[in-house]
Amino acid sequence: MTTYVRAPEAARQLGVSTATLYSYVSRGRVTRKLGADGRSSLFDLAELERLREQNRRPQPPPPTIDVRIASSVTQLNEDGLRFRDTPVEDLVDLPFEQVCGLLWRRPDVRLAPVECDRITPAESTDDRPASSPMMDLVSLVASLDLPDDPFDAAARVLGAIPVALGGRADPTLGYAARLTAAWVQDPAPEVTAAINTTLVVLADHELATSTLAVRVAASVRSSPAAAMIAGLATLDGDLHGSASHHVHRLLDDCRVEGVDQVLDRHRTEHRRVPGFGHTIYRRHDPRFDLLLDRVARLPDPLDRLRVVSELRTRAGSYIAQPPNVDLALGALTYVMDLPPGCPLFAIARLAGFAAHYREELDERPVRYRGLSY
Repeated sequence: MTTYVRAPEAARQLGVSTATLYSYVSRGRVTRKLGADGRSSLFDLAELERLREQNRRPQPPPPTIDVRIASSVTQLNEDGLRFRDTPVEDLVDLPFEQVCGLLWRRPDVRLAPVECDRITPAESTDDRPASSPMMDLVSLVASLDLPDDPFDAAARVLGAIPVALGGRADPTLGYAARLTAAWVQDPAPEVTAAINTTLVVLADHELATSTLAVRVAASVRSSPAAAMIAGLATLDGDLHGSASHHVHRLLDDCRVEGVDQVLDRHRTEHRRVPGFGHTIYRRHDPRFDLLLDRVARLPDPLDRLRVVSELRTRAGSYIAQPPNVDLALGALTYVMDLPPGCPLFAIARLAGFAAHYREELDERPVRYRGLSY
C-alpha cells in the first residue's frame, strides 16, 4: 500500500527546503500528486526514501590529471629566474642565439636565415576578422619542411621568421638585428638591444600553459612542428601571450584620456588592469626591471616613456599587485610604435618549446591522460 506525505514532511524526509523539493519535481526527480482538495501536494514516501539513499551515495571525484613534471630547463621562484641554473640577469646581454644554445645544450647555435614566403596579414572585413599574428606564425610553421629533431626544427622556424616578417636575411647579422629590421629601418643600437633582451627574458618560463601544451603534444609523439603549433595556439589567448597587446592599448588610452581617468574607469567597471600581478611573483617579477631598463634607453621622439612612467607611478594607488613583464613588453611595443600584436613573446618562447619537447621525450608516453567518470 502506497503511503503519501505532504510537502513539509517530504522536504524534511529529504533534508531540503520546500523550494528545493519543488525544484526536484520540476526536474523529474520526484513525483508530485494532487491531494483530494485539488490544491495540496502529496509525495510517495517510498520514492522519497529511494531519492534520499541516492543523494547519500558518495559522488565520484571530478575528472583530473595528476602528473609530476620534473624539468631542468628553467627554475623559477619568488627570488628569480634561471635558465639551466644560470640567472637570467647574467644572460640579458648575450645574443639570443647563445641563450638558445644554453637552453638546448647545444653550443654554437646559428639561427640562419631561411627563405620562405612573406606573411601578409589578412585584412579585416565585415564577414571575417583579420587573422592574429600568432595564427600567422602557426601558418608559417605549417608551411615549412621541418626536421624531426626539435632543436633543428625550432632553429629553422626562428630563422624563417625575420624573412617572413620582412626583416633582413643577411647571415652576417645577429638574430635580433635581422628581426628588428622587420619593424624598424636603420634601428639605433639601443633598439636592437631591447629586442634582444626581450627575446632572452621571454625565452622560457618553466611550465607555462603553452609549454604544457607542447609537452602534452610531445607525450603522444607529435612532430616538433605539431607541438610548436599547439604551443602557439595556446599563446594566442588573451590571458597568456596576448596580454601585452592589452597593455599597449592601455598606454594609448592613458595618453589620450589621462592615467587617472583610465584607472578610475577600470576600478569602476571592476576590470583587471593588464600588466600587473603574477601567480608566482607575488612581490616582484624579475623580468620586469630587466626589460624596462632597456625600454628606458629607447629613442622616444613621441614622448611615450612619460606615459609609461606615469602609469607605473600612479598604479600604486589603484592596484595592490606589482607590475609584471607584460607591462614592460607592452611598454616596449608602445614606445617603439610597433603593432600592438607584435609577436615577440611567441618568437622568444619557441626556444623554450624546443627544450621542453626534447625533455618530454625521455618521459613515459601518454602520461597526461586524464581520469573521467
